[in-house]
Amino acid sequence: MRRHGRTKPYTEIGVQRLPCARCGKPADQQWNTCADGFWRPICVECDIELNEMVLKFMKDPSWKSKMKQYRKEMGCKTRNDG
Repeated sequence: MRRHGRTKPYTEIGVQRLPCARCGKPADQQWNTCADGFWRPICVECDIELNEMVLKFMKDPSWKSKMKQYRKEMGCKTRNDG
């Protein structure tokens, strides 16, 4: 059974112990969904995809450059670093 999340934010250590609510990979980030009030653990890849989707939805004229920078920033958080 899939969890919906929780109503209070996870700690940094706590979120890293959970699978991504979307794809099941190890989580590293969390998102709060205002419509239902839940915080959900998500992996770096899903976090990047979600940020890009939101910037496009908001018709941000500089979404491409923002996402390029965000990908660089998030690259250091991948779990393949050992």
